[in-house]
Amino acid sequence: MIKEATYKYLYTNFLLHLAFFFLFPSMLLAKDVYNRADSIILKMLENRDFYGKYIEKYDATAYIKGDRYIKKKNVLYHYAPDFLYLDKKGKNAFIESIIDIRFNAPNYFTQQILAVNGSKISINDIKERTMQFLNVNIYNPAIFNNRILIPGAKDIFKYYRFEYLSGVDTLNHRIHQIRVIPKIRSQQLISGIFYVVDSLWTIYQMDVEGKWEFSKFRIETEFGLPEKDFLLPVKTAITFRLNLLGNDVINHYFSSFQYNDVIKQQTNTGKKKINYDLSDYFNISVDTIPIVKDEAFWEKNRTVPLTSYEKSLWEDGREKQNIPDNPHWLQGSWNFFSQGIVSSKRFKYNDSQMSYSGLINPLKLAYSQLDGVVYWQEFRYKRANQAGQAFYINPNVGFVFRRKQLYFSLPVQWLFRPLKMGEIDFTFQNKNQAYNSSFIDMIEKETPDSIHFEDFNLEYYRHYTSGLKVQYEIANGLLLNGGINYNWYMPVLHKTQAVTKLRDDSDIPKDVTDLMTDRYRIFLPTAGLTWTPRQYYRMSGKRKEYAGSSFPTLSVEYSWGLRGILGSNSNYEQLEADIQQKIPVGLMSNFQYYVSAGEFLKTRSLYFADFNLFQKRNFPTSWDDPIGGVFHLLRSEWYNASRSYIQTHLMFQFPYTLLRLFKNVTKDVLSERIYLSQLYTPILPCYTELGYGVGNFIGDAGIFVSFVRGKYESFGATFTFELGK
Repeated sequence: MIKEATYKYLYTNFLLHLAFFFLFPSMLLAKDVYNRADSIILKMLENRDFYGKYIEKYDATAYIKGDRYIKKKNVLYHYAPDFLYLDKKGKNAFIESIIDIRFNAPNYFTQQILAVNGSKISINDIKERTMQFLNVNIYNPAIFNNRILIPGAKDIFKYYRFEYLSGVDTLNHRIHQIRVIPKIRSQQLISGIFYVVDSLWTIYQMDVEGKWEFSKFRIETEFGLPEKDFLLPVKTAITFRLNLLGNDVINHYFSSFQYNDVIKQQTNTGKKKINYDLSDYFNISVDTIPIVKDEAFWEKNRTVPLTSYEKSLWEDGREKQNIPDNPHWLQGSWNFFSQGIVSSKRFKYNDSQMSYSGLINPLKLAYSQLDGVVYWQEFRYKRANQAGQAFYINPNVGFVFRRKQLYFSLPVQWLFRPLKMGEIDFTFQNKNQAYNSSFIDMIEKETPDSIHFEDFNLEYYRHYTSGLKVQYEIANGLLLNGGINYNWYMPVLHKTQAVTKLRDDSDIPKDVTDLMTDRYRIFLPTAGLTWTPRQYYRMSGKRKEYAGSSFPTLSVEYSWGLRGILGSNSNYEQLEADIQQKIPVGLMSNFQYYVSAGEFLKTRSLYFADFNLFQKRNFPTSWDDPIGGVFHLLRSEWYNASRSYIQTHLMFQFPYTLLRLFKNVTKDVLSERIYLSQLYTPILPCYTELGYGVGNFIGDAGIFVSFVRGKYESFGATFTFELGK
């Protein structure tokens, strides 16, 4: 027995030593592989600021060709929304184009489409999707138009790990191959291989893949090493694969670049003047679709020959070459109705552009704890002329199921001075059913804990409002506005019905019953200012559009309720003001705040406490975020229950930090948000909401909890779609 035990001991000891002999070097090697990769990545990042500013400007001509291969499709293919970039006929297709690209540091790209050839691939596919992946400054912390995260040396190891694969000699340089491995699954992270040049520590080539909305993508880009095109993309191959609901579609694109003028960053040139015009920041311009059918032209300008498959697609579409920018307004009435039933559609006819949300479009659904399901429809019409003047109309209607209320809005806009943002706006709409200041006087004697709105019949009036507003830019960032609002408050019950209700319900005072029968009209002139220091802007054609600022935006508006004009029977003054700002606080993270206050002044008659900046929003549209800057659990009756208010909304947005604990959850989450909202009114002196939300390209969802004077009040959730907007 002792001898047998000795043999077992020696045999086991031998196996352990043998394993240690083989595994220990491999463990050291693995450690060395990762340490070596990390050190190369760190050197690359240390030089990123220098290389990111190395090129001042350049002019280039890009040749782009692409094909679509329908591997599998079903009946749902014909009803796909436009943002999936699918041809409703479901045929394979080919396109090629020549684009002039001009770059100015740091990220100003102007792209002019010079020529297009092919069949049945919309030019929007090139404009709205492909070009975002072609214009790459790989030394930015967020690439592909801020969609993909490549953080700096301080944060990169939170998101990625790196593995050294091999080193090869090419073009008189040593090239290191580094595998990039994301630590969590996310659409903001990529995986693949970086090819890093030794000593220079630049990226010579990258082969990466990831996910963009519903499509998986792969991008292979080669950057220049010679002096002429140093650091610049030389050629790029992009593959998008959409596998959705039984449909499998593969899009291939190839591009090559020829550089005409490349100017390096000048040193010691002093501080540059800030340019607030962002018109050329990732700008793609095409006034008309420049279709060129001349085969000799393309033989001369193609930088690479067509494959046999591409030639077959080109020949199939040669007889009927048509590169649609948008579906023709008169093209196929059946397609117009069938495709427009379930998804948003855009149309173009001469100088007019139209869009419709779709009759049973599920993306027009939203949910909140207070309102339940909300469903709405909208139609947009725009007509513009060569001077940049434009006429807009955007009617919309929606139904709030829990409150069983139908809301409509008819905004009409005329842009008469596009360079100065001069516009005239008219709006006609209905708002929440309301009550007047007599009821406010009654509830001011109560405490918030004792007020139960469900005990009152507060649907005294139907509220309709119309407004005419004029806006004009005095200086960049400074807007003057003024106008006239006219409000109708129509009693829900006729006088005879009110008397009957009074007899049936002895608890309702007579003065309250009188409130059910009187009609009110309010003639309300307004004047206001909005100011944003150092306002950045874009020129869209001849129209100026604001594009953010590092400073806050302040606005103030004063209104006068005048008696005796057009039947107006209210006399008061009203003041409101707000301030808001979005502050970047890190890579793809930002902090936003919104503060507003309002008060009714010199109330010399009965009035309705309706504020412009503090009101129930029945459709999920709000300040810079579909579910931010508003209260989610505050009953609609509280908005009209006081003569004054102060509200504060704070939101912190960051890329998937808390959800990193749940690896499989993060793959489609683009951001997380934390909300804090606070309200003060004399009748509700301390109302607080806390919330947490997640968002991506599909929609935004959040959960919220409310407190009154620090005591728990309610809990709820909300969801709204972003897809296709």
